[in-house]
Amino acid sequence: MKCIHLSKTIRHILLLFAIGGAVFSDVRVESAETTWQAGFSKIVITPDKPMWLSGYGSRSKPSDGKVHELYARAAALRDADGKTAVFISTDLIGVPIKMVRVVSKQVKEKHGLERGSLMFTCSHTHCGPALDHKLSYMLAMNDDDWSQVRHYQQQLNGKIITLIDRAISDLKPARLSAAIGNCGFAANRRAPKGLGPYDHDVPVLRATSPDGAKIRGLIFGYACHNTTLNFDKWCGDYAGFAQLYLEDRHPDAVALFFTGCGADQNPLPRRSVSLAQKYGRMLGVSVDDALEMKMQPVTGNLATAFREIELEYHKLPSTEELIQQGDSGNRFLKARAGLLLNEFEANGKLAKSYTYPVQVWKLGNAVTWVALGGEVVVDYSLRLKKELGTRQTWVTGYANDVMSYIPSERVLTEGGYEGESSMIYYQLPSKWKAGLEDQIVRTVLELSK
Repeated sequence: MKCIHLSKTIRHILLLFAIGGAVFSDVRVESAETTWQAGFSKIVITPDKPMWLSGYGSRSKPSDGKVHELYARAAALRDADGKTAVFISTDLIGVPIKMVRVVSKQVKEKHGLERGSLMFTCSHTHCGPALDHKLSYMLAMNDDDWSQVRHYQQQLNGKIITLIDRAISDLKPARLSAAIGNCGFAANRRAPKGLGPYDHDVPVLRATSPDGAKIRGLIFGYACHNTTLNFDKWCGDYAGFAQLYLEDRHPDAVALFFTGCGADQNPLPRRSVSLAQKYGRMLGVSVDDALEMKMQPVTGNLATAFREIELEYHKLPSTEELIQQGDSGNRFLKARAGLLLNEFEANGKLAKSYTYPVQVWKLGNAVTWVALGGEVVVDYSLRLKKELGTRQTWVTGYANDVMSYIPSERVLTEGGYEGESSMIYYQLPSKWKAGLEDQIVRTVLELSK
């Protein structure tokens, strides 16, 4: 009888240890999840007065109203060791390198953040303002128009700095978790239309209060051009509607969108506000669906890496060729020729390459986040997800500098708009030299280590 009683006692003790172990295990997970801090901010960046919109070279007049406000949003993330990174999302056509340099310098002086700890992105809405970068030269603007653009750019730079300040000031304990949703309205726009590769993943990062009760921030992305609309009113297109939808659904949250590798992807059909609203709701619902999944807790530390590489042009034009283009009746060739001739006169030569940004963040054990400059075609995200070999691999395009299209080797060989002729509108001298895809992918793999 004593043996039986002892056996029951031992079983009882072991059960208590098991329960206690489970409790301590939960405490450790909770502790790991809440070693993060997160801060969020949001600011209106809609121009105060009518001015030129960017995105379409055929535009001939300034804006004539708005569908909704344009915003810039920021998310600051800090790990247990105090390492901080800030993600910036904007309802803009591009990311001017001049803005990046001005803002990065100020943020380093004020907060000590190195360049690799700032990720600047844009939705690439085609219903946003012209900016002080080369793409705006495709527009038929006069000197007064350019003066207005540069004045707006100075205001915008100041707002982005304020935005980052506020996100860092908002840092407080948070639980982070990640998941991948799915949305299906993007279609490959290259011929034969709709039959080429696509990426329908919707990466989602959720930041909640430590108890998980309140969603404070949502970062999400999708690989598709924001070209549902082509009129002259301010609008964030489908991405703008998606962010507003999510902020309405989660009133305590700031929702931040990034564009994936969607340079050769279009929303189809398109060209109406109702369609932009529909796609925005579809994307927002995809994010909400991801929130209902078993999301992966983000534990561990933050790591950031940044490198600039030189992408070479295929063939530089001669001054004689540029003079001929400047005398042609093609307004876009003429604008590019004028800029390149000015560069030649100032430097005695044309640059044979462009300095291209590559960035990788690792959010603990959960997410490898790649950010590539320019309008990146979908082949890059598909290849990098395979090369990096993790489910939670995110690839952001339109990041840190939008200088042109970035074709894959396949698209470069095929040519067409994304592979060649788009360089005219970005004021660059030539298509890219073969080999850029391997060069970019190799850099990502090196940084990810």
